[in-house]
Amino acid sequence: MGRRRKARELLVQSLYASEVGAKTLDEAVAEQIERREPTSTTIAYVDRIREVMAEHSHELDDRIDAALTGWSPERVGAVERAILRLALLEILFVEEIPPKVAISEAVDLARTYSSDDASRFINGVLDHILNEKAE
Repeated sequence: MGRRRKARELLVQSLYASEVGAKTLDEAVAEQIERREPTSTTIAYVDRIREVMAEHSHELDDRIDAALTGWSPERVGAVERAILRLALLEILFVEEIPPKVAISEAVDLARTYSSDDASRFINGVLDHILNEKAE
């Protein structure tokens, strides 16, 4: 498994923990790092994403919520929202990752941590956002 894949899993679990628990994202990331003991390269990517997330979390949520055609934001599960946040952040702010790769990784994460229905939902939301960005 690639280092970015491990970083994405760590980040999704941290985002989920901070969403449903009484933890900050920094606390959740620190717990995951302690538990998993990732490589320094993985930690560097996690730290980079965590910093961007802290700066742009409201923008990410606003864009996700705006793309929820026919869905209220409250219906999106915590796991799915964590995956959407991470993928959208990579699409918007990580230039070396092609958007289609970010979407593919998000779909794979949804299959691993949620369901096939969630993977289709995430693919649809991210594709919608990507098409809006292209316009």
